[in-house]
Amino acid sequence: MSRITRPLRVGIIGTGGIAGQHIDGYKKAEGVELVAACDVVESRAIGMKEKHGFQLHFTSWEEMIKHADLDAVSVCTPPFAHLEPTIGAIEAGLHVLCEKPMALDAIQAQQMVDTWHRVRVTKHNLFSVGFQSRFGKNAQQLKRFIEAGELGDIYYVRAAYLRRRGVPAWGVFTNKALNGGGPMIDVGVHVLDLSMWLMGHPKIQSVYGASFRKFGNRANVFNPWGSWDPAKYDVEDSAFAMIRFENGAALQLEVSWALNLPRSVTETLICGTDGGAQLEPLTLFQEKHGTIVDLVVPEKVTEGQDTARQPNHHAQMIAWVEAIRSGTQPLVLPEQALQVSKIVDAIYASSEASASVSF
Repeated sequence: MSRITRPLRVGIIGTGGIAGQHIDGYKKAEGVELVAACDVVESRAIGMKEKHGFQLHFTSWEEMIKHADLDAVSVCTPPFAHLEPTIGAIEAGLHVLCEKPMALDAIQAQQMVDTWHRVRVTKHNLFSVGFQSRFGKNAQQLKRFIEAGELGDIYYVRAAYLRRRGVPAWGVFTNKALNGGGPMIDVGVHVLDLSMWLMGHPKIQSVYGASFRKFGNRANVFNPWGSWDPAKYDVEDSAFAMIRFENGAALQLEVSWALNLPRSVTETLICGTDGGAQLEPLTLFQEKHGTIVDLVVPEKVTEGQDTARQPNHHAQMIAWVEAIRSGTQPLVLPEQALQVSKIVDAIYASSEASASVSF
């Protein structure tokens, strides 16, 4: 894969809130030219172009890919519109970063990966998925601790993304046909991907899941993020899973948009034979010299870690641009994102069948 030395010509497909994070990250990377903005609603495409200084705007991603002379695109559409532009851009030989969730389901995700495997043989383009949690300073530091053997063999992980009340009442989030599911496919994929990465992506053995819709079809539920139509709400509002791996390890996953608990919680806890760790605040739990100790890693950014000052999205985009420029694989590989989609599908299937799903 050859290096790119001239300015990298970038296009954005979709003008939702997440697109702004991609654009801000591209602006912080060196040698990026914002060329084209695309949205099916022309006023939104024009607004993005004028706000961020794009040269062109389009209402069709096909026309953008055909006429804008791009090197790379970010696909920032809602989940139901990930498949076609991602495959189209890959087939055109562009480098593609698709926002999470990768697709509505693992079938679509597999189509994306298969297309990329076929095309990259001759066009050598990169494909990645927007799991920005891996790029956080604490996540990167914890990965270094794990790879140095500080935790020993990891055998249990608890990952949680629990909101007491935080149903996204806008867009397509509460529509299964357009979003693929509720909190599991929306925010659960973040802590799931992060946990799998920290564990070293062990092979999956089985998944047992349980999902619930206890708030979505009720009227007048308190929700700081606005109200929704209970008659049209057809996704879960909480979901839980136990994932077993072939190496004997287990991952407990808990997610919700609405759940009666004391407070909202985002947690990643990792237990190994030689130590444990929590992500926020980054702390290691070990036994040393006849007692147990907690090592709290300071938040101070040291020299040479300037990128850690950036939000995770920005760090992700900077790393993505560098991968394209250097001709190296991105941190988030498409096959890894596909595994996340397969686990999410298995959780939903297990919940519906009230039975474990084997891989």
